[in-house]
This record gives sequence, C-alpha cells and structure tokens, in this order.
Amino acid sequence: MTDLAPRPRTATELVDAAFQVYRRDPMHFVFVTAVTYVPWLVIRLVLGIGLDPTQLTVTSAAVMSIGSLLAYGIVSGAITRVAHDVYLTESADAVVALRDMVARLPALILATLAKLFLVVGAAVFLILPALYPLAAYFASAQAVVLERRGPINALSRSSHLSKGLKGHILKTILLLFIINIAVSIGTGFPIAMIGNHVLEEVASTIVAILVYPLFGITETLLYYDARIRKEGFDVELLAAMPASDARPAGAPL
Repeated sequence: MTDLAPRPRTATELVDAAFQVYRRDPMHFVFVTAVTYVPWLVIRLVLGIGLDPTQLTVTSAAVMSIGSLLAYGIVSGAITRVAHDVYLTESADAVVALRDMVARLPALILATLAKLFLVVGAAVFLILPALYPLAAYFASAQAVVLERRGPINALSRSSHLSKGLKGHILKTILLLFIINIAVSIGTGFPIAMIGNHVLEEVASTIVAILVYPLFGITETLLYYDARIRKEGFDVELLAAMPASDARPAGAPL
C-alpha cells in the first residue's frame, strides 16, 4: 500500500516516497533517461571520447564536460517534470517532458552552472561552507522546470525555500550520497572486472539509466516538501481539489 499524499516528510520518508513514485511508472523515468544517455554514449563510443582515462586530452576533457552537462541538464529536467506528473496526477508523458526540456534547457544549464560554481567556489576555501550553497540552491532545477523561472530567479527561489530547512535538506542529500556510494561500490567492482573500456562504458550507462531517476525524483519530492512546509502547498492542493475527487489533480506548471 502506497502513501504518496502530499505532506511533510523526513529524509528517509522522502527517499521511500521516491521509490514509490519510481515504481508507479518506471518506464517513463527509464525512457527519458535512456533517450538522452544512450545517444551521448554512442557519440562517445564513435569518437572515442573519454573511454581511456590515461589518454584523456584537454580537448576530449572539454567535450566530455560540455556533453555530460547537456545530458545531465536534459535528464534532470525531464525527470523533474515526469516526477511532478506522476506524484501529483498519477500520469505522465515522457515525450512531452523531453520536448519541454528543449525550451527550458538554456535556463536549466545556466542555473546548474551557477549552482556548481557557488558550491565549488565555497569548497575551495573550506569543505564545510560548500554545504551552505548546496542546501540553499537545492531546488534551482525544479524552479526552472516547474515554475518557469530564469536561472538567477531560480537560485533566488531555491534560497527562499531553503530558509529554516537547510538541515533537513542536507540530511536528504546526505542520504542520497550514501545510496550513491552503495550503488557505486556494488556495481563498480563487477564493471571494472570486465576489462574492456567500451563494455565498461555500456555497463555504466545501463546502471545510470536504471538508478539515476531515483535521485531526480527525490530532489523533486524535496522541493515539494519544502513548499509544503513553508507555503502550505498541500493545503493549496486540497483547496483546489473538487469535492468529488479522492486526491488532488495537481498544480499546473
């Protein structure tokens, strides 16, 4: 029995709810991830980009960084949109989500770059301060995708949502980090034993396609959790729900 009614959740409850959302419609999540990661893998295999870390050049490293950032932007945005649909309306359209990302991609990439710059910049001075921008700008991607905000406005919106909740946000991020380490250890050794760079990249991509949606879903649920705690978003949904309906139809994007 699932419990996905919008309400405040602890970090562990958010991850549990993310698993429930994933199980509710796994094919759409896998599809939006695969349709981005697979072409990027094919490009890398054809051009031989980043297959052998010992032969990485400045040019290939730059191409890898740009391509990976674009792929991450599309996937994270599309998963956010699908997670919104599945969580609030119980239905999703992966094609619509991907098409929507094309229009939002520039703002999403700029917001991601700004967040990365702030986190890395803080880490250069001391590790602990990097946790502050990590928590403050946790929902910048969701603000771009779900609220149609520009990159700077998205950062400001995320910062507002994080006020008074940074500890809660960091606990959730830490839990995701622990899960990521467990997955990396559990899959890393078998993949490394393959002994073929091409097959290793293929195996790593398959793992990413299956596992990454969980992280994107959790980030989206964390965004809604912050809105519920600070803005009464659950009450807003309840007020907008027709009396004859058992659950809210969801908020418009």
